[in-house]
Amino acid sequence: MDHEGVPELEKIIKNGTENGVCEKKTDFSNERDTTTFFRRQVLVSTGNFLLTLSAGATAGFSAILIPQLQHGKGHHHRYSIGMVSWIASMSSFALIFGNIISGYLMDRLGRKRSQFLCGLCFVLGWGIIAFSNDVLGLILTGRFITGLCQGWLGPVSPVFVAELSSPDYRGFLLASLSLSIAVGVFLSHLFGTFLRWNIAALLCAIFPLVGTIITYFAPESPVWYASQNRIDDCIKSFQWYRGTSPAMKTELDRMIFEQSKKDRTQSKMQALSKNIKKPEFWKPLAIMMIFFLITQLSGINVICAYTTEMMTELMGRHTDKSIAYAAMLSVDILRCASLVAACVVLRKCGRRPLALFSGIFTTLSLITLAVYLYLVDARVIRHMSRVISLGLMAIYIIVSNLGISPLPWNMVGELFASETKGLGSGISVMMTSVAFFGTIKTAPYMFESIGHNGAYLFYGISTLLGTIFLFFYLPETRGKTLLQIEEYFRKSKKEEIEEKTQINGKSPV
Repeated sequence: MDHEGVPELEKIIKNGTENGVCEKKTDFSNERDTTTFFRRQVLVSTGNFLLTLSAGATAGFSAILIPQLQHGKGHHHRYSIGMVSWIASMSSFALIFGNIISGYLMDRLGRKRSQFLCGLCFVLGWGIIAFSNDVLGLILTGRFITGLCQGWLGPVSPVFVAELSSPDYRGFLLASLSLSIAVGVFLSHLFGTFLRWNIAALLCAIFPLVGTIITYFAPESPVWYASQNRIDDCIKSFQWYRGTSPAMKTELDRMIFEQSKKDRTQSKMQALSKNIKKPEFWKPLAIMMIFFLITQLSGINVICAYTTEMMTELMGRHTDKSIAYAAMLSVDILRCASLVAACVVLRKCGRRPLALFSGIFTTLSLITLAVYLYLVDARVIRHMSRVISLGLMAIYIIVSNLGISPLPWNMVGELFASETKGLGSGISVMMTSVAFFGTIKTAPYMFESIGHNGAYLFYGISTLLGTIFLFFYLPETRGKTLLQIEEYFRKSKKEEIEEKTQINGKSPV
Protein backbone atom coordinates (compact mmCIF):
# COMPACT_ATOMS: atom_id res chain seq x y z
CA MET A 1 0.00 0.00 0.00
CA ASP A 2 1.24 3.53 -0.76
CA HIS A 3 1.63 5.21 2.62
CA GLU A 4 1.39 8.63 1.10
CA GLY A 5 -1.64 7.70 -0.94
CA VAL A 6 -4.85 9.53 -0.27
CA PRO A 7 -6.22 7.91 -3.49
CA GLU A 8 -5.47 4.50 -1.99
CA LEU A 9 -7.18 5.59 1.20
CA GLU A 10 -10.26 6.66 -0.72
CA LYS A 11 -10.43 3.10 -2.11
CA ILE A 12 -10.43 1.77 1.43
CA ILE A 13 -13.24 4.07 2.48
CA LYS A 14 -15.23 3.44 -0.68
CA ASN A 15 -14.87 -0.26 -1.31
CA GLY A 16 -14.70 -1.88 2.05
CA THR A 17 -11.70 -3.71 3.44
CA GLU A 18 -7.97 -3.37 3.85
CA ASN A 19 -5.98 -5.21 6.51
CA GLY A 20 -9.25 -6.33 8.04
CA VAL A 21 -10.70 -2.83 8.33
CA CYS A 22 -14.34 -2.72 7.24
CA GLU A 23 -15.53 0.71 6.20
CA LYS A 24 -18.55 2.48 4.82
CA LYS A 25 -18.49 5.48 2.54
CA THR A 26 -18.43 8.70 4.49
CA ASP A 27 -20.80 11.50 3.57
CA PHE A 28 -19.09 14.86 3.88
CA SER A 29 -21.56 16.77 1.77
CA ASN A 30 -23.34 18.64 4.56
CA GLU A 31 -21.34 21.62 5.85
CA ARG A 32 -22.42 22.92 9.23
CA ASP A 33 -21.65 25.99 11.25
CA THR A 34 -18.29 25.50 12.97
CA THR A 35 -19.60 27.19 16.11
CA THR A 36 -21.95 24.24 16.63
CA PHE A 37 -19.04 21.85 16.85
CA PHE A 38 -17.01 24.22 19.00
CA ARG A 39 -19.91 24.37 21.44
CA ARG A 40 -20.05 20.58 21.54
CA GLN A 41 -16.34 20.42 22.26
CA VAL A 42 -16.77 23.00 25.02
CA LEU A 43 -19.78 21.18 26.50
CA VAL A 44 -17.98 17.84 26.82
CA SER A 45 -14.81 19.61 27.99
CA THR A 46 -16.93 21.22 30.72
CA GLY A 47 -17.51 17.74 32.15
CA ASN A 48 -13.73 17.30 32.20
CA PHE A 49 -13.41 20.78 33.70
CA LEU A 50 -15.71 19.94 36.62
CA LEU A 51 -14.00 16.63 37.34
CA THR A 52 -10.59 18.32 37.20
CA LEU A 53 -11.97 21.07 39.43
CA SER A 54 -12.58 18.36 42.02
CA ALA A 55 -8.94 17.31 41.62
CA GLY A 56 -7.91 20.90 42.38
CA ALA A 57 -10.17 20.94 45.42
CA THR A 58 -8.44 17.76 46.60
CA ALA A 59 -5.03 19.44 46.30
CA GLY A 60 -6.12 22.57 48.15
CA PHE A 61 -8.36 21.02 50.81
CA SER A 62 -5.58 20.33 53.32
CA ALA A 63 -4.87 24.07 53.63
CA ILE A 64 -8.25 24.55 55.37
CA LEU A 65 -8.61 21.04 56.84
CA ILE A 66 -5.43 21.03 58.92
CA PRO A 67 -5.95 24.40 60.70
CA GLN A 68 -9.58 23.50 61.52
CA LEU A 69 -8.61 20.07 62.87
CA GLN A 70 -5.86 21.56 65.01
CA HIS A 71 -7.98 24.36 66.45
CA GLY A 72 -11.44 22.79 66.39
CA LYS A 73 -13.54 21.92 69.42
CA GLY A 74 -12.37 18.80 71.19
CA HIS A 75 -8.85 19.04 69.73
CA HIS A 76 -6.67 20.36 72.55
CA HIS A 77 -3.40 18.99 71.25
CA ARG A 78 -1.17 19.92 68.37
CA TYR A 79 -0.73 17.38 65.64
CA SER A 80 2.86 16.29 65.05
CA ILE A 81 4.68 17.40 61.92
CA GLY A 82 4.48 13.81 60.69
CA MET A 83 0.69 13.63 61.09
CA VAL A 84 0.18 17.05 59.49
CA SER A 85 2.31 15.99 56.52
CA TRP A 86 0.28 12.77 56.14
CA ILE A 87 -3.04 14.65 56.18
CA ALA A 88 -1.69 16.97 53.50
CA SER A 89 0.10 14.33 51.44
CA MET A 90 -2.29 11.35 51.67
CA SER A 91 -4.04 12.37 48.47
CA SER A 92 -0.74 12.87 46.65
CA PHE A 93 0.41 9.43 47.88
CA ALA A 94 -2.72 7.88 46.34
CA LEU A 95 -2.05 9.69 43.06
CA ILE A 96 0.54 7.10 42.17
CA PHE A 97 -1.97 4.23 42.34
CA GLY A 98 -4.46 6.25 40.29
CA ASN A 99 -1.84 6.74 37.58
CA ILE A 100 -1.11 3.01 37.51
CA ILE A 101 -4.71 2.06 36.70
CA SER A 102 -5.52 5.08 34.53
CA GLY A 103 -3.52 4.20 31.43
CA TYR A 104 -4.82 0.62 31.41
CA LEU A 105 -8.46 1.64 31.95
CA MET A 106 -8.48 4.41 29.33
CA ASP A 107 -7.16 1.97 26.72
CA ARG A 108 -9.30 -0.95 27.85
CA LEU A 109 -12.63 0.77 28.61
CA GLY A 110 -12.24 3.94 26.59
CA ARG A 111 -11.69 7.54 27.65
CA LYS A 112 -15.37 8.18 28.41
CA ARG A 113 -16.14 5.12 30.56
CA SER A 114 -12.87 5.39 32.47
CA GLN A 115 -13.62 9.03 33.27
CA PHE A 116 -17.21 8.21 34.22
CA LEU A 117 -16.09 5.58 36.78
CA CYS A 118 -13.51 8.01 38.12
CA GLY A 119 -16.23 10.61 38.70
CA LEU A 120 -18.34 8.18 40.71
CA CYS A 121 -15.36 7.33 42.92
CA PHE A 122 -14.67 11.05 43.38
CA VAL A 123 -18.18 11.56 44.76
CA LEU A 124 -17.67 8.59 47.11
CA GLY A 125 -14.39 9.98 48.44
CA TRP A 126 -15.80 13.44 49.17
CA GLY A 127 -18.84 11.82 50.81
CA ILE A 128 -16.64 9.81 53.20
CA ILE A 129 -14.78 12.98 54.22
CA ALA A 130 -18.01 14.92 54.70
CA PHE A 131 -19.60 12.24 56.92
CA SER A 132 -16.44 11.11 58.73
CA ASN A 133 -17.60 12.77 61.99
CA ASP A 134 -14.03 13.89 62.85
CA VAL A 135 -12.70 10.31 62.75
CA LEU A 136 -9.16 10.78 61.48
CA GLY A 137 -9.05 7.31 59.90
CA LEU A 138 -12.12 8.05 57.77
CA ILE A 139 -10.74 11.45 56.80
CA LEU A 140 -7.52 9.82 55.61
CA THR A 141 -9.55 7.16 53.76
CA GLY A 142 -11.57 9.83 51.96
CA ARG A 143 -8.39 11.74 51.16
CA PHE A 144 -6.87 8.55 49.74
CA ILE A 145 -9.89 7.90 47.48
CA THR A 146 -10.05 11.48 46.19
CA GLY A 147 -6.28 11.36 45.63
CA LEU A 148 -6.66 8.06 43.78
CA CYS A 149 -9.25 9.72 41.53
CA GLN A 150 -6.99 12.73 41.08
CA GLY A 151 -4.26 10.41 39.79
CA TRP A 152 -6.75 8.41 37.73
CA LEU A 153 -8.11 11.56 36.09
CA GLY A 154 -4.66 13.07 35.46
CA PRO A 155 -3.83 11.15 32.26
CA VAL A 156 -7.34 10.47 30.90
CA SER A 157 -8.77 13.98 31.08
CA PRO A 158 -6.20 15.81 28.89
CA VAL A 159 -6.09 12.84 26.50
CA PHE A 160 -9.89 12.90 26.10
CA VAL A 161 -9.96 16.67 25.54
CA ALA A 162 -7.04 16.58 23.10
CA GLU A 163 -8.67 13.82 21.03
CA LEU A 164 -12.10 15.46 20.77
CA SER A 165 -10.94 19.02 20.06
CA SER A 166 -9.88 20.74 16.83
CA PRO A 167 -6.23 21.89 16.51
CA ASP A 168 -7.35 25.54 16.58
CA TYR A 169 -9.09 25.14 19.94
CA ARG A 170 -7.05 22.35 21.51
CA GLY A 171 -4.61 24.64 23.35
CA PHE A 172 -7.43 26.73 24.78
CA LEU A 173 -9.47 23.73 25.94
CA LEU A 174 -6.46 21.96 27.44
CA ALA A 175 -5.41 25.13 29.26
CA SER A 176 -8.90 25.28 30.76
CA LEU A 177 -8.11 22.04 32.60
CA SER A 178 -5.21 23.73 34.39
CA LEU A 179 -7.52 26.65 35.12
CA SER A 180 -10.05 24.23 36.62
CA ILE A 181 -7.41 22.93 39.04
CA ALA A 182 -6.77 26.49 40.22
CA VAL A 183 -10.52 27.18 40.49
CA GLY A 184 -10.89 23.97 42.52
CA VAL A 185 -8.14 25.05 44.90
CA PHE A 186 -9.76 28.48 45.27
CA LEU A 187 -13.25 27.09 45.92
CA SER A 188 -12.03 24.58 48.52
CA HIS A 189 -10.22 27.43 50.28
CA LEU A 190 -13.25 29.70 49.97
CA PHE A 191 -15.63 27.08 51.40
CA GLY A 192 -13.21 26.32 54.23
CA THR A 193 -12.77 29.99 55.10
CA PHE A 194 -16.46 30.48 55.89
CA LEU A 195 -17.73 26.94 56.55
CA ARG A 196 -16.72 23.92 58.63
CA TRP A 197 -14.47 21.54 56.71
CA ASN A 198 -17.06 18.72 56.47
CA ILE A 199 -19.63 21.07 54.87
CA ALA A 200 -16.91 22.26 52.51
CA ALA A 201 -16.24 18.63 51.53
CA LEU A 202 -19.94 18.09 50.81
CA LEU A 203 -19.99 21.11 48.50
CA CYS A 204 -16.85 19.83 46.75
CA ALA A 205 -18.72 16.59 45.93
CA ILE A 206 -21.18 18.52 43.73
CA PHE A 207 -18.57 19.24 41.04
CA PRO A 208 -17.65 15.63 40.16
CA LEU A 209 -21.33 14.67 40.35
CA VAL A 210 -22.28 17.16 37.63
CA GLY A 211 -19.14 16.37 35.62
CA THR A 212 -19.97 12.65 35.72
CA ILE A 213 -23.49 13.31 34.40
CA ILE A 214 -22.10 15.31 31.45
CA THR A 215 -19.55 12.59 30.71
CA TYR A 216 -22.26 9.91 30.72
CA PHE A 217 -24.07 11.56 27.79
CA ALA A 218 -20.92 12.45 25.80
CA PRO A 219 -19.76 10.38 22.79
CA GLU A 220 -16.57 8.36 23.15
CA SER A 221 -13.28 9.65 21.72
CA PRO A 222 -13.00 9.02 17.95
CA VAL A 223 -9.31 8.23 18.35
CA TRP A 224 -10.11 5.43 20.81
CA TYR A 225 -12.73 4.02 18.45
CA ALA A 226 -10.14 4.05 15.66
CA SER A 227 -7.59 2.28 17.87
CA GLN A 228 -10.18 -0.45 18.52
CA ASN A 229 -10.86 -0.80 14.78
CA ARG A 230 -14.44 0.44 15.27
CA ILE A 231 -14.31 2.65 12.20
CA ASP A 232 -18.07 3.30 11.85
CA ASP A 233 -18.22 4.51 15.46
CA CYS A 234 -15.06 6.54 14.88
CA ILE A 235 -16.63 8.39 11.94
CA LYS A 236 -19.87 9.12 13.82
CA SER A 237 -17.99 10.39 16.88
CA PHE A 238 -15.55 12.48 14.83
CA GLN A 239 -18.34 14.12 12.85
CA TRP A 240 -20.31 14.87 16.03
CA TYR A 241 -17.34 16.59 17.63
CA ARG A 242 -15.57 18.11 14.66
CA GLY A 243 -17.95 18.40 11.72
CA THR A 244 -17.47 17.61 8.04
CA SER A 245 -15.37 20.45 6.65
CA PRO A 246 -12.61 19.57 4.14
CA ALA A 247 -9.91 20.08 6.82
CA MET A 248 -11.72 17.78 9.22
CA LYS A 249 -12.30 15.23 6.45
CA THR A 250 -8.57 15.17 5.74
CA GLU A 251 -7.73 14.62 9.40
CA LEU A 252 -10.28 11.81 9.71
CA ASP A 253 -9.03 10.17 6.52
CA ARG A 254 -5.48 10.19 7.80
CA MET A 255 -6.58 8.79 11.15
CA ILE A 256 -8.32 5.86 9.42
CA PHE A 257 -5.38 5.44 7.05
CA GLU A 258 -2.92 5.15 9.96
CA GLN A 259 -5.12 2.49 11.54
CA SER A 260 -5.33 0.57 8.24
CA LYS A 261 -1.53 0.19 8.21
CA LYS A 262 -1.34 -1.51 11.58
CA ASP A 263 -0.64 -5.20 11.91
CA ARG A 264 -3.75 -6.75 13.48
CA THR A 265 -2.19 -10.22 13.72
CA GLN A 266 0.05 -9.31 16.65
CA SER A 267 -1.02 -9.85 20.25
CA LYS A 268 -1.44 -6.78 22.44
CA MET A 269 1.78 -7.55 24.34
CA GLN A 270 3.72 -7.98 21.09
CA ALA A 271 2.34 -4.72 19.74
CA LEU A 272 3.11 -2.91 23.00
CA SER A 273 6.65 -4.30 23.12
CA LYS A 274 7.20 -3.07 19.57
CA ASN A 275 5.60 0.35 20.12
CA ILE A 276 7.56 1.29 23.24
CA LYS A 277 10.80 0.95 21.27
CA LYS A 278 9.66 3.56 18.76
CA PRO A 279 10.96 7.15 19.01
CA GLU A 280 7.40 8.49 18.95
CA PHE A 281 6.97 6.82 22.36
CA TRP A 282 10.22 7.20 24.26
CA LYS A 283 11.10 10.71 23.07
CA PRO A 284 7.86 12.38 24.27
CA LEU A 285 7.95 10.16 27.37
CA ALA A 286 11.35 11.53 28.40
CA ILE A 287 10.27 15.11 27.70
CA MET A 288 6.99 14.83 29.59
CA MET A 289 8.48 13.07 32.63
CA ILE A 290 11.06 15.81 33.06
CA PHE A 291 8.53 18.58 32.33
CA PHE A 292 6.18 17.26 35.02
CA LEU A 293 9.12 16.94 37.42
CA ILE A 294 10.05 20.58 36.76
CA THR A 295 6.50 21.69 37.56
CA GLN A 296 6.48 19.94 40.93
CA LEU A 297 10.00 21.02 41.90
CA SER A 298 9.03 24.64 41.22
CA GLY A 299 6.97 24.36 44.43
CA ILE A 300 3.69 25.36 42.82
CA ASN A 301 1.67 22.67 44.61
CA VAL A 302 3.40 23.19 47.94
CA ILE A 303 1.72 26.60 48.03
CA CYS A 304 -1.68 24.99 47.41
CA ALA A 305 -1.24 22.61 50.36
CA TYR A 306 0.38 24.98 52.88
CA THR A 307 -0.93 28.37 51.81
CA THR A 308 -1.91 29.71 55.23
CA GLU A 309 1.44 28.81 56.82
CA MET A 310 3.41 30.28 53.94
CA MET A 311 1.39 33.49 53.88
CA THR A 312 1.89 33.87 57.63
CA GLU A 313 5.65 33.50 57.16
CA LEU A 314 5.72 36.11 54.39
CA MET A 315 3.65 38.63 56.39
CA GLY A 316 5.21 38.03 59.79
CA ARG A 317 4.59 35.24 62.29
CA HIS A 318 2.27 37.35 64.45
CA THR A 319 -0.14 37.97 61.59
CA ASP A 320 -3.81 37.64 62.47
CA LYS A 321 -5.45 34.41 61.26
CA SER A 322 -8.15 36.25 59.28
CA ILE A 323 -5.49 38.22 57.38
CA ALA A 324 -3.66 34.98 56.53
CA TYR A 325 -6.89 33.49 55.14
CA ALA A 326 -7.53 36.66 53.13
CA ALA A 327 -4.01 36.41 51.68
CA MET A 328 -4.65 32.75 50.84
CA LEU A 329 -7.78 33.63 48.87
CA SER A 330 -5.93 36.48 47.14
CA VAL A 331 -3.27 34.02 46.00
CA ASP A 332 -6.00 31.71 44.68
CA ILE A 333 -7.68 34.52 42.74
CA LEU A 334 -4.33 35.58 41.29
CA ARG A 335 -3.64 31.97 40.26
CA CYS A 336 -7.03 31.72 38.51
CA ALA A 337 -6.53 35.05 36.74
CA SER A 338 -3.09 33.95 35.53
CA LEU A 339 -4.48 30.71 34.13
CA VAL A 340 -7.30 32.58 32.36
CA ALA A 341 -4.58 34.68 30.75
CA ALA A 342 -2.71 31.48 29.86
CA CYS A 343 -5.81 30.16 28.06
CA VAL A 344 -5.89 33.31 25.93
CA VAL A 345 -2.14 33.47 25.33
CA LEU A 346 -1.99 29.84 24.23
CA ARG A 347 -4.37 30.67 21.38
CA LYS A 348 -1.89 33.22 20.05
CA CYS A 349 1.48 32.05 21.31
CA GLY A 350 3.27 28.72 21.04
CA ARG A 351 3.91 26.31 23.90
CA ARG A 352 7.68 26.55 23.69
CA PRO A 353 8.18 30.36 24.07
CA LEU A 354 5.61 30.45 26.87
CA ALA A 355 7.39 27.63 28.72
CA LEU A 356 10.76 29.35 28.47
CA PHE A 357 9.37 32.75 29.51
CA SER A 358 7.60 31.19 32.49
CA GLY A 359 10.63 29.12 33.53
CA ILE A 360 13.04 32.06 33.47
CA PHE A 361 10.85 34.43 35.47
CA THR A 362 9.72 31.73 37.91
CA THR A 363 13.39 31.07 38.64
CA LEU A 364 14.14 34.77 39.14
CA SER A 365 11.16 35.37 41.44
CA LEU A 366 11.93 32.33 43.63
CA ILE A 367 15.64 33.06 44.01
CA THR A 368 14.97 36.75 44.68
CA LEU A 369 12.38 35.85 47.34
CA ALA A 370 14.82 33.39 48.93
CA VAL A 371 17.58 36.00 49.08
CA TYR A 372 15.20 38.60 50.55
CA LEU A 373 13.99 36.24 53.30
CA TYR A 374 17.59 35.25 54.07
CA LEU A 375 18.56 38.91 54.50
CA VAL A 376 15.59 39.40 56.85
CA ASP A 377 16.56 36.33 58.92
CA ALA A 378 20.19 37.51 59.04
CA ARG A 379 18.96 40.91 60.30
CA VAL A 380 20.65 42.67 57.37
CA ILE A 381 17.13 43.94 56.65
CA ARG A 382 15.59 44.75 60.03
CA HIS A 383 11.91 44.78 59.15
CA MET A 384 10.15 42.61 56.58
CA SER A 385 8.18 44.59 54.03
CA ARG A 386 4.90 42.89 53.12
CA VAL A 387 4.91 44.80 49.86
CA ILE A 388 8.19 43.18 48.81
CA SER A 389 7.57 39.65 50.16
CA LEU A 390 4.00 39.39 48.93
CA GLY A 391 4.89 41.21 45.70
CA LEU A 392 7.58 38.63 44.88
CA MET A 393 5.15 35.84 45.73
CA ALA A 394 2.55 37.43 43.45
CA ILE A 395 5.05 37.58 40.58
CA TYR A 396 5.91 33.93 41.18
CA ILE A 397 2.23 32.91 41.13
CA ILE A 398 1.59 34.84 37.89
CA VAL A 399 4.59 33.68 35.85
CA SER A 400 4.51 30.05 37.01
CA ASN A 401 0.82 29.71 36.14
CA LEU A 402 1.34 31.28 32.73
CA GLY A 403 3.56 28.42 31.59
CA ILE A 404 5.25 25.69 33.58
CA SER A 405 2.17 24.89 35.65
CA PRO A 406 -0.45 24.37 32.88
CA LEU A 407 1.71 23.38 29.91
CA PRO A 408 2.60 19.79 30.91
CA TRP A 409 -1.11 19.00 31.27
CA ASN A 410 -1.69 20.54 27.84
CA MET A 411 1.05 18.62 26.14
CA VAL A 412 0.57 15.19 27.73
CA GLY A 413 -2.61 14.84 25.68
CA GLU A 414 -0.83 15.91 22.49
CA LEU A 415 2.60 14.29 22.31
CA PHE A 416 1.95 10.54 22.43
CA ALA A 417 0.90 8.34 19.53
CA SER A 418 -2.61 6.88 19.76
CA GLU A 419 -1.50 3.29 20.38
CA THR A 420 0.72 4.28 23.35
CA LYS A 421 -1.23 7.29 24.61
CA GLY A 422 -2.59 5.48 27.66
CA LEU A 423 0.77 4.04 28.69
CA GLY A 424 2.78 7.16 27.91
CA SER A 425 0.44 9.62 29.61
CA GLY A 426 0.05 7.25 32.59
CA ILE A 427 3.82 6.98 33.14
CA SER A 428 4.30 10.73 32.63
CA VAL A 429 1.62 11.69 35.12
CA MET A 430 2.96 9.04 37.53
CA MET A 431 6.19 11.01 37.56
CA THR A 432 4.37 14.15 38.63
CA SER A 433 2.49 12.12 41.24
CA VAL A 434 5.71 10.79 42.77
CA ALA A 435 7.23 14.27 42.72
CA PHE A 436 3.96 15.78 44.02
CA PHE A 437 3.94 13.39 46.98
CA GLY A 438 7.62 14.01 47.62
CA THR A 439 7.35 17.81 47.61
CA ILE A 440 4.20 17.90 49.75
CA LYS A 441 5.53 15.34 52.26
CA THR A 442 8.94 16.96 52.62
CA ALA A 443 7.86 20.63 52.62
CA PRO A 444 7.19 20.86 56.41
CA TYR A 445 10.58 19.29 57.10
CA MET A 446 12.29 21.67 54.67
CA PHE A 447 10.63 24.68 56.31
CA GLU A 448 11.75 23.36 59.69
CA SER A 449 15.36 22.49 58.74
CA ILE A 450 16.51 25.00 56.09
CA GLY A 451 13.79 27.60 56.52
CA HIS A 452 11.39 29.06 53.99
CA ASN A 453 14.25 30.92 52.33
CA GLY A 454 16.18 27.66 51.79
CA ALA A 455 13.07 25.94 50.39
CA TYR A 456 12.46 28.77 47.90
CA LEU A 457 16.11 28.66 46.85
CA PHE A 458 15.87 24.91 46.23
CA TYR A 459 12.69 25.36 44.13
CA GLY A 460 14.31 28.20 42.18
CA ILE A 461 17.46 26.26 41.28
CA SER A 462 15.37 23.22 40.30
CA THR A 463 13.28 25.40 37.98
CA LEU A 464 16.42 26.91 36.44
CA LEU A 465 17.86 23.48 35.58
CA GLY A 466 14.50 22.37 34.18
CA THR A 467 14.20 25.46 32.00
CA ILE A 468 17.60 24.76 30.47
CA PHE A 469 16.37 21.26 29.55
CA LEU A 470 13.19 22.66 27.98
CA PHE A 471 15.23 25.10 25.90
CA PHE A 472 17.02 22.22 24.18
CA TYR A 473 14.31 19.58 23.91
CA LEU A 474 10.76 20.96 24.12
CA PRO A 475 9.01 20.89 20.70
CA GLU A 476 6.31 23.26 19.45
CA THR A 477 2.83 21.73 19.00
CA ARG A 478 0.64 24.77 18.42
CA GLY A 479 -1.59 24.40 15.34
CA LYS A 480 -0.44 20.85 14.59
CA THR A 481 -2.70 17.83 14.35
CA LEU A 482 -2.00 14.84 16.61
CA LEU A 483 -0.69 12.88 13.61
CA GLN A 484 1.70 15.68 12.67
CA ILE A 485 3.10 15.68 16.21
CA GLU A 486 3.53 11.90 16.03
CA GLU A 487 5.41 12.23 12.75
CA TYR A 488 7.71 14.88 14.28
CA PHE A 489 8.98 12.41 16.88
CA ARG A 490 9.14 9.59 14.34
CA LYS A 491 11.63 11.47 12.17
CA SER A 492 15.34 11.36 12.94
CA LYS A 493 17.49 14.49 12.91
CA LYS A 494 18.93 13.39 9.59
CA GLU A 495 15.46 13.14 8.04
CA GLU A 496 14.56 16.61 9.39
CA ILE A 497 17.68 18.13 7.81
CA GLU A 498 16.98 16.41 4.49
CA GLU A 499 13.39 17.62 4.52
CA LYS A 500 14.42 21.22 5.24
CA THR A 501 17.05 21.21 2.52
CA GLN A 502 14.53 19.83 0.02
CA ILE A 503 12.10 22.61 0.92
CA ASN A 504 14.85 25.19 0.44
CA GLY A 505 15.77 23.65 -2.91
CA LYS A 506 19.20 22.53 -1.78
CA SER A 507 20.82 19.12 -1.74
CA PRO A 508 21.74 17.71 1.67
CA VAL A 509 25.46 17.55 2.31
